[in-house]
Amino acid sequence: MEGRNWADLPDLALFSVLLSLSSLPDLFSFAGVCRAWRSFLRSAAPELYLSSRPPLLLCPPHRQPHRRVFQLSPNTTASDFRLYALDHPSTSFKSLLSNETLATLCFGYSHGHLLLLRRPREALLADVLTGAEIHPPTLPPDRYTYYYAALTAPPSSPDCRILLFYSRYALLCCRLGDPYPGWTKLRLQPGVSYIARVLSFKGRIFAVDHGAKLLAFDFDPDFRVEMLKVGGLRPMPAQNRWQFGPQLVECGGKLLLVLFFQERSRWETRVDAYRLDFERMVWAQVESLGDFSLFIDCGGRCPVSCANPGSWGGRSNCIYLAGLDCACWKQYSLDDKTWREYSPAGKMISSGSFPPLIDPPLLPCWPSPFWVYPSLFFGP
Repeated sequence: MEGRNWADLPDLALFSVLLSLSSLPDLFSFAGVCRAWRSFLRSAAPELYLSSRPPLLLCPPHRQPHRRVFQLSPNTTASDFRLYALDHPSTSFKSLLSNETLATLCFGYSHGHLLLLRRPREALLADVLTGAEIHPPTLPPDRYTYYYAALTAPPSSPDCRILLFYSRYALLCCRLGDPYPGWTKLRLQPGVSYIARVLSFKGRIFAVDHGAKLLAFDFDPDFRVEMLKVGGLRPMPAQNRWQFGPQLVECGGKLLLVLFFQERSRWETRVDAYRLDFERMVWAQVESLGDFSLFIDCGGRCPVSCANPGSWGGRSNCIYLAGLDCACWKQYSLDDKTWREYSPAGKMISSGSFPPLIDPPLLPCWPSPFWVYPSLFFGP
C-alpha cells in the first residue's frame, strides 16, 4: 500500500482535525507534521485558537508579594520559569528563554514575544516558548527611561513596528521590515498621559493612556496622532482611583475599555467595562461579557479575550487576573462580584469579595506573571 501524502489533505479535513484537538501539545504536534499543516494552523489560528482557547500563564520561579520589582537569584535558570495552560493546569511547559534574557527588564508582551532591554542600548524580542530572539538595531545613545513597549503587528509582517515609550510626549519607533531599519523619534501631542496600552483593531492602531484618553496612531505617509473625543465615562469620585491601568481589549469584534476602581471608602475594587460605540463615539457600559472571558495582567499589558470558555473548563463573564499580588491567577466574576485565587496546579486557595489590587508602578513589573500566546499563532 502506497504511503499517503498527508500534506495534500484538503483544508476542510485539516479544519476537522484541528477542531478535535484539545491541548497545546496536540496543536504543536499538528504543526510539526509538515510545512503545509503548520501554514494552515497559522492561517486558522486567529479564528480558531486565539479567539477560543485560553492563553498560557508565564510564571516566575517565586513570588514576593508587596514588592514591585525584584531581582532574580543568580541561580535562576530558564527552567525555573514555567508556562501553565488553564485547560490542563496540572501540566506545565518549560520556557527556553536564555538565562541572560531572564536577567533583563521586560517592557511588555506583544504578538508572541517579550519586549526587553538587555543593555542600555540593546532592545530584544524573545519568544517565550522557544527562546528564539530578534535583535532590532541598537538604540540611540540618549539615556531614556523606557516604561512600555509594544508591536503593531507580528515580527514577520512588513508592517511590524516596535514602539518604545519613554515619556508622556515621545516614543521611539523602528519598522522591522525596512531594508535598513532604524529608530525614529516620534512626538505625542500635549495633554496625553503615559501610554497604558497599544492595540491593533480592525486595521487601525489605537492606544489608551493612564487617563483613559483614546488615541489613534497613523504611520503612513507620516506619523500622526489623533486624540479621539469619546464621551460616556462616568466621572470618578475624588476619593477613588483607577488601578491596574486602563485596559484596551478586543472582545467579540468590539473594542472594550476595562477600568478597575479602588473604592477607598470600602477598600474594595470595582470593575467597569465599556464598549466603544463608533457611530456616536461614546463609551457604552457593558453589563455582561456574555459567553466571553478576559485575561488581564499588569506585567505584559496585553489583555486578550476568549470565547466560549466553558469548552475548556473556564467561566463566562469572568476576568482572569495575573499580577504581583497573585499566587498564580485570580478569577473575578462579573456576575456575583466575587473572586477566587488559584495555585499553579489549578487548585483554588482562597475566595471572597474582591480585595484591593496592588497598583503597579509605571516602570516595568518584571518578573511578573504574564498571559501569553505562543508566537506560532501569529503571522505567516
